[in-house]
Amino acid sequence: MVRDIIAEVYPWEARVAIVEEDRLVEVFWADQEENVGNIYKGRVKDVIPGLSCAFIDIGLAKNAFLYAGDIARVNKGANISDVIKSGQEVMVQVKKEAFAEKGARVTGDITIPGHFLVLLPFQNDVSISRKIQDDNRRQHLRSLIERNKPDRVGIILRTACLDAEDNEIMGEMRRLLEVWQHIKSQYDNHKAPFMIYEDINVLERALRDYLDCDLRRIVINNMKLKGRIDRFIESQGCGKTFNIIQYVQGDLFERYGLEKDIRKALRRKVWLKSGGYVIFDTTEAMTVIDVNSGKYTGKYDFEDTVYKLNLEAAVEIPRQLRLRSIGGIILIDFIDMKNEENRDDVVAVLRKELEKDKAHSRIVGMTGLGFLEMTRKKSRYGIGQVFNDECPSCHGRGYTINILSLACQVKRKLANLGYLESNEIICELHPHLLEFIMNDAKNLGYIEHVTGKEIRLVGKEGLNLEDYNITSGQIRTD
Repeated sequence: MVRDIIAEVYPWEARVAIVEEDRLVEVFWADQEENVGNIYKGRVKDVIPGLSCAFIDIGLAKNAFLYAGDIARVNKGANISDVIKSGQEVMVQVKKEAFAEKGARVTGDITIPGHFLVLLPFQNDVSISRKIQDDNRRQHLRSLIERNKPDRVGIILRTACLDAEDNEIMGEMRRLLEVWQHIKSQYDNHKAPFMIYEDINVLERALRDYLDCDLRRIVINNMKLKGRIDRFIESQGCGKTFNIIQYVQGDLFERYGLEKDIRKALRRKVWLKSGGYVIFDTTEAMTVIDVNSGKYTGKYDFEDTVYKLNLEAAVEIPRQLRLRSIGGIILIDFIDMKNEENRDDVVAVLRKELEKDKAHSRIVGMTGLGFLEMTRKKSRYGIGQVFNDECPSCHGRGYTINILSLACQVKRKLANLGYLESNEIICELHPHLLEFIMNDAKNLGYIEHVTGKEIRLVGKEGLNLEDYNITSGQIRTD
């Protein structure tokens, strides 16, 4: 697999794209406030035993919440009120950004990631990436770490260790341990709430996670960045040469067709090359993905047609999950296949594509209704949250009331205002709704008759279609 990192940096924002096989798969922004990975000295505000959680003041707009299971060194099933108290100071790390009405989710089980390793200060185990499958290599890496790591510190060996030299791995472990010592010192020397460690910026994070043998080039539009990237690559000790960095002037996202891919990722429907399409519907609880045949009719029988379409969807769906930053419970409704071997092939392709994703995912299996059920870890904002605001008319429903129903609602309101003392009723409404109601002269006459008042309709630009204002006008003198 060939991978490029394309970075645009301006004074007001930084954008970093991950491109694999010349297709956009992930994009990160630095103009949005990001807290994932940051470590805080917080103060417990409230402990809620009934929900097994606590709310922590870490200095953000909303208190973060901490589940009992995310408190380091706590046995499963322990009562949270036995291990954490209101007013207590705690060290926590943001694992999931604040969303809607919810504050950030934090954990007491701190992780400090590097290029080759992840340091786990409150654990003691040594774990190795499942993508390193060679048994001899796994045994060598485990032995290397267990001989050299301090007691009561855990280590995860990342996929980048596959081709790394021992001295590179050991050098990074020493650097991560120095970072941990600095974090502890900051914790001891500051009052809560206080951020004691800030994760690296968006570009460095992309380099840390994707600086491997698959990386072909780093394209940037800012020459001042080159020295910083050079120093970062050197500090990672990953053996990459500096000549992979290319400086290109201009709008890189537009130049490489990435803006078009981002705009497509904001749509509900994604077209496949065959003519089929995939629908993405996301709620707070889960995301449901529906595969449809669309314009694709195939060349042979029905089973062959849906098999090929499902294979294409099984490649595209993991890409969209990464690009849209979709996480949580995911249900995929592939087109039904009778052949069990075909079904297994589609799941195998989906699993293979998910392996390219840095976020952990798990395929659970088929539900009783034939949906493929899976989960994917999500921690950061998705494209939709970066680009879109809630519609002021439908408030996130995706629909607005039709104009006939709305006109009937307005006329009902007007017809029941006969009790007002004024001679005149004024109704301000959207110009389209005004035109629709004015065409119903017969019923407007009925309203004036039953209320005994003059009805004056006024069009007002800027109102949402569903919004209207009714006020009384001239006061009766008789």
